[in-house]
Amino acid sequence: MTQTIFDNWKAEHSALWGKSPVVQQHNLHKSELFTDEALAELIENYPREDYSLVVPGRQDQGQHHKWREGDIGDATGAQVLQAIKDGFLWINLRNLPKNSAPFKALKEQLFAEVEANVPGLHVKQSDITLLITSPGAQTYYHCDVPGQSLWHIRGRKKAYIYPAIDPFLPDDVLEQIIMQETEEEIPFKKWFDDHALIVDMEPGMMAHWPQFAPHRVENYDALNVSITTEHWTPEIERNYKVRYANGLLRHKIGLTPQSVATSGMAYFSKAVLQSLWRRSGLARKYIWARKIEFRLNSSAPNMLSEITPFTLRPNNS
Repeated sequence: MTQTIFDNWKAEHSALWGKSPVVQQHNLHKSELFTDEALAELIENYPREDYSLVVPGRQDQGQHHKWREGDIGDATGAQVLQAIKDGFLWINLRNLPKNSAPFKALKEQLFAEVEANVPGLHVKQSDITLLITSPGAQTYYHCDVPGQSLWHIRGRKKAYIYPAIDPFLPDDVLEQIIMQETEEEIPFKKWFDDHALIVDMEPGMMAHWPQFAPHRVENYDALNVSITTEHWTPEIERNYKVRYANGLLRHKIGLTPQSVATSGMAYFSKAVLQSLWRRSGLARKYIWARKIEFRLNSSAPNMLSEITPFTLRPNNS
């Protein structure tokens, strides 16, 4: 893209960035990167370690923990898109800048514009993930560890954004997510919705929220295409380190940490603790693994065939 991504960035967006949810307009939905033809070509031969194909559970039926993950197999990119359009599943393509030169250029332009609009913001690392989801599909209640934004491209969906505090996000659950001992799941109660910011996402809308803020998404009755961006700043990195160390103290040593301070001797000690643990290789013993249970098959009902399950671990572990 050569045109500006943002047309109406306001001073209030700069003041609220990273502190409170921000809803903004963008121009990414006009890009040729997101046509059916471009998406099918991108999906074709995408690295196995960098995608997830998922039949989700239904949040409103208390079944979000019953999601199932599958494999593209020998399906073409066009067949994958058709399966998503006709079924109840979604695919996410991770590490897009690593696997696609156009998305690498997009990432660089996007964060250059964000940094130019947010005084003092210094993005150390960033990434883009593509989400293609079925009509009616749901992304269950969860939180992400880095800074996170949702950029909507095609279709319509409803995003729910919740406060990053207990009871919406208990400390012990957040710590397990950060330590990769569970895959972003958080206990959900329907009354949480009474305290959520609810945004009807149309093409050309972006939502950004504070680090760790839980969120979930419900699609309306059309195929949805979105990207999510994640980023790391010095502040986000410090929050990560102290929460990781608190998790070690709570779950491995049996102590109850009280502080989440990101400066001073207590923080420095925690930063060293989590670094030693992660470098020792001990952390890998506890990392969750994804179970792959089905494969796309154009001749099977719903295009899904059961397979002998196998497991994959996160590629950043």
